[in-house]
Amino acid sequence: MAATDPAVLEMPSSPMDGIMPWYRHIITWVEAETETLSNEQLDFHDPSPDKEWMWWSCRTQISHMAWDSLVFTKRRAGHLLWPDGDIPEPINWLDHQMGPNSKWDRVLNPNKFWEVPDLIEKLEVGVSWLDQLVTEHTIDQLRSEMQTVRGTNFWKYVITTLPRGAEVSQEDSSSITYNLEGSLWMVFYELLSHVRTIQRLKTYQGLETKVELPRVGYLRLPHYWGDTNENGPGMDRL
Repeated sequence: MAATDPAVLEMPSSPMDGIMPWYRHIITWVEAETETLSNEQLDFHDPSPDKEWMWWSCRTQISHMAWDSLVFTKRRAGHLLWPDGDIPEPINWLDHQMGPNSKWDRVLNPNKFWEVPDLIEKLEVGVSWLDQLVTEHTIDQLRSEMQTVRGTNFWKYVITTLPRGAEVSQEDSSSITYNLEGSLWMVFYELLSHVRTIQRLKTYQGLETKVELPRVGYLRLPHYWGDTNENGPGMDRL
């Protein structure tokens, strides 16, 4: 099975290591940063067009993280987790599907999942699936799971943080090719970047942050650590 190590927070540069993320860190960091926030602090946001990083409140950041951990994992690796097709339903999959037909914009149904403990409970489910993937499959299996998708400027930007596992397709420059090793590190970095955004929203409100986050993965890029408040590359197609 693939190795995991809580001390390893970034994809090792050598493919010989084959260590995968310790996803439980995400739960620990989110709980630490949000457990004492008031509703007003949780819901603070700014929808100004030039402040993309502030569009989603702390609460919405957690909701998106829960959505991402569930929807990404089912879509990308459901065939590995549930080969018999018996897929659990912690959320209504049709309402939360990825793409333009989704009822909610990359978040959980706010009418059902609003309070932070309820959102973290769903995030826990998604993290448990991610843990299952990396503990029940070998690194060779993860690397053999290849996929090519239509690329975006965002993905082209963030895959520069990976030493392997994702690249612009050599056959079609508008597509991104990646394996499951790369995908699973990307989702760890994605979740981590939203924890960092929660910290930035707290700092903007004059609140103290609780965790010293590692500057790894997407957080090496200025748009996601907060070296700049300019909008980063968007989801427009390559």
